[in-house]
Amino acid sequence: MQLYVGIIGSILCIIALAITLFKSGFGDSVKYKLLNLSGGACLLYYAIVEHAIPFIILEAIWVLLPLITMLLPKVTRNK
Repeated sequence: MQLYVGIIGSILCIIALAITLFKSGFGDSVKYKLLNLSGGACLLYYAIVEHAIPFIILEAIWVLLPLITMLLPKVTRNK
């Protein structure tokens, strides 16, 4: 089961990256942030189950960054 969660997380993060590369401005959208948040959360779960400490650190940050930008948009907005 956790393998499938990891695969789904990888696919979501890759989709977010691919759309960002081909569609200008997508990286600032809520959809992009939700894709990264969802994918990162799946991968974080997988890393925790596998006890992969470096990957846990990476994915925890991967999940926190879109959360911060969605919850504190005034602080993170470029002017």
